[in-house]
Amino acid sequence: MFSRRRKIKSLSASVFSPFRSWSCHHFSKITALPRSCVVIPCSFKMEEEYVTRLRVLWVTKKGGYMFHTDPVDVLDNFKGRTRLLGNLDEQDCTVEMDNVQTHDNGPCVFIIMRAPDKPVMSSLPEDIEPGTRVAVKCSVNHTCSSHPPQITWSVPTARETISHSHMGGGVWETVSAVTFVPTGYEEKDEIVCTAKFWGGKTQENTAFLSIRSKYRLIELHPICFGGFLQECMLMSSASGKQCPL
Repeated sequence: MFSRRRKIKSLSASVFSPFRSWSCHHFSKITALPRSCVVIPCSFKMEEEYVTRLRVLWVTKKGGYMFHTDPVDVLDNFKGRTRLLGNLDEQDCTVEMDNVQTHDNGPCVFIIMRAPDKPVMSSLPEDIEPGTRVAVKCSVNHTCSSHPPQITWSVPTARETISHSHMGGGVWETVSAVTFVPTGYEEKDEIVCTAKFWGGKTQENTAFLSIRSKYRLIELHPICFGGFLQECMLMSSASGKQCPL
């Protein structure tokens, strides 16, 4: 899915109560985009009766804290960039890291992307009749579920539906489904889908539009100039373009 990779050192998460601790389960490899955020899904299971006053700590391999309920104990390079997204009452210890840096140490094994993948567009019909409603989708994968990419289109859209799905492995998918109505007078024969990711990076994809033209040929009556008979085929359109007589 993601091509450019760089591995970062790992860490682990633990949930604590005043009496006992449990190991957590999280993905061993997570994809991350620099300057964006990454959400690391995490869950834990308690075999005994539920205990209150739980807290979650994310610990680096060297022993420092990437996340701690007391911000004072968090390593300097993680301060202000990590927060707990999961609900401990639901045995969810999911954590988020914002403003990802290529030198971050953890969590798990980070696979750092130099650039996000291009959005994927659905296929368009051929020889579209002007005035016909056309449905098209644009989807993009990301790792920042709290700040999904913003998808925009290069053509006016009549209707848009946005959906978000967890694909597993810490990867989410955002889909923009739109309907647009071509007029036949479009200046460009393409439609562009642009995804802007949290942190400022963008990617786009382009699809070709095959639309029947509104231009048509009109036959004129013969015109006489200086005794010579000439005939012209006039190209007319709503824009008023025409051939010289």
